[in-house]
Order: sequence, then structure tokens, then C-alpha cells
Amino acid sequence: MLNDIPEIKQGLKDRIADLCAALLPRGKREGGMWVSHNPRVAGDDKKIPALKVGLQRDKGAWICWRSGDKGDVIKLIAFCLGTDTRGALQWARDFLGLRTMSREERQQFRAAAQQRESHEAEQAVKARAFKLRKAIELFELAAPCGSGGAAEAHARDYFRGRGCGLEGVTSLNSETLRFSPASEWWKGAEWTYHDGQRRRVKPGPKFPAVHTAMRQATGIVTCCHVTFLDPLTPAKAPVAPPKLMFGEALGAVIEIAMGPSATPFWLCATPHPLIICEGIETALSLAQGIADARIWAAGSLAGMRHAPVQLSCVSDITVARDNNAGNAQAQAQLMDAVQALSEAEKPLVIMQSHVGDDFNDLM
Repeated sequence: MLNDIPEIKQGLKDRIADLCAALLPRGKREGGMWVSHNPRVAGDDKKIPALKVGLQRDKGAWICWRSGDKGDVIKLIAFCLGTDTRGALQWARDFLGLRTMSREERQQFRAAAQQRESHEAEQAVKARAFKLRKAIELFELAAPCGSGGAAEAHARDYFRGRGCGLEGVTSLNSETLRFSPASEWWKGAEWTYHDGQRRRVKPGPKFPAVHTAMRQATGIVTCCHVTFLDPLTPAKAPVAPPKLMFGEALGAVIEIAMGPSATPFWLCATPHPLIICEGIETALSLAQGIADARIWAAGSLAGMRHAPVQLSCVSDITVARDNNAGNAQAQAQLMDAVQALSEAEKPLVIMQSHVGDDFNDLM
């Protein structure tokens, strides 16, 4: 029999929303993802859903951020049904109706699957270019650091209240931060889905916000990190989560402090120590008392794992870890990130706060 796995995968991707509804009926669509509790973990339904399946980009690719399980669309079936690859393929053939097709219908199905696969590859290239362009536009939508205005004053009050004021950073990279009086919290937008098309029918609420550039090794902005603030008080906005990222974050970092060179990392060849952490406020907290090191925020543990520490401007690496008390999955992800960073073959140490979860708690 001819290898029918490629056409099965494509057929499943073409019906990915129906597939998710069948396998994870208690989940729901959120933006471009199907979000669900993990059906294989006892008591997971009492926690925030952490299993996510791609519905638009990387259709069928999935990960449970709590358990660490992940895979493609075939492995999703195997995981949800508790079977092996062979069992998953048998179930998929029935789901797609392949067993009842005539030879001619099967040939037509195969040809259509190949055509759609080629089309989706072209669309993915266009979608990536669009997303990268929009990430830059989102960052540049806000006013540059140092331009003044109520939005910047409000944000500075917020950071000062967190014990990590911008004025305390000796070599602040002013090209990293921008400030907006009213940015849309796009996670609160309302959408309709019809015939595979996604249309926004209502925008999300707007809040004052800090727009932060996430840059690749070349200095190009590929992702914008946005922290939404309460409009009346110097606190985070009353939404969950109050921080969102748009664009491609992996391989990009947020440079808070430029260190002794006072030069952005993408323009500097002089080696100096690097301190890398997850969050912006942790990075700002560390930058209050350290002037002889470059300081980056990676945005996440996955981002830390892919940080461009191989650059010549990095002489050695200090990982300022969050404690993640009681979170075994986060601690495993941290060790994975540390292992990846060590492959740059530069001196590496780990430090952690003895108070709270991170160095901002310490401040």
C-alpha cells in the first residue's frame, strides 16, 4: 500500500477545528489556538488550561505547557486516545472517511491534499512576513523613550513603584522601550469564524502600555512585548494576562542595560558579562545595582533557551533564574534552557533571589 501518512496529515489539518472538537470536546477556540485541559492528567481540569493546539499557523502542532507533552497532529490523536501511532492512523482514516472511498475518490483526495499542502506552505511564508511587519508597526506605534508625555510619566511611575525605576539603570537602552497612552489588549477582541475565515467584530479594550522591542542578533525587531497598565493607578491593567507578545519571540531578546560599552548588543563586538532573565521587571531590578554587565530579558524560558548568547559581545553568562517553587515543569524548562545556553561554550553560572520568586520580589 502506498504511504498515505502525508495525505492523512493534510486531511486532518484541513479539518483541524473538527478534530479538536472530537478529541478535546471540553476545550474551546481562543484566537489561533484550541485551548483545553489535558485529558491524560488527573485533576488537570481544576487548573488553568495549558494544552494548546495550533489552528492557523502550524496546524495540529500541540503542546501541554504543564506536562511538557507535545507533537504533531498524529501524535495528538495518539495522546488523546491513549494509543500508538498505528492506532492513531487507523482512527484518522475512519475520521476522514478514507476506508469507504473508492479508488478514484482516494486519488482525488490525495491530489487535493497535495495541492492544499503546497498552497498552505506559500500562505505560511506570506503570513510570517505579515506578522513580522505588524510586530514592528506595533512597537513603533508608541512614543520613543525620552520623548516625554503622560504615557511615559505613567509608565515610569509604575516601574518606580515596582522598585525598578528606569532612572536607576546606568546604561539603559532607550531604543528598547516605548510608551503608548492607549494600546489595544487584543486578547479581549471578539471574533467570528465562518467558512474557515476569521473576522474581528469587536476590538479589545485599550489601556496605557509599555511597548518593548524584542530583537534578533542582527538588531531587527521581530516581536513586540506589551505591558498593559491601569489607566488611573501605576499598576498593571485589570486583565489577564496583563502582558502579551506579538511576533516571533524565539531567538529575540529585550536589552535593558547595555553594560560598560553603552552600545547595543547588535552593534558591539567588545566582550562583557551578560545577565539574562525571563521578565522585564526582573531585568530592570538587577540593572539598579549592576553597571558592569549587559542585561537581557528573554520573555520566557523558551526565549531564554534560544537567546543569541553566541555573539562576541558576550564574554560570560549569568542566568538570573526565577525560583518557580512547586512548579516542576518550569524548573525542568529552566534546566533545558541552561543546557542550551551552555552550548555557547562560555563561562556560565546561575543565581537566584532568596526572597520571593524573582529579583523584582527582592527589590
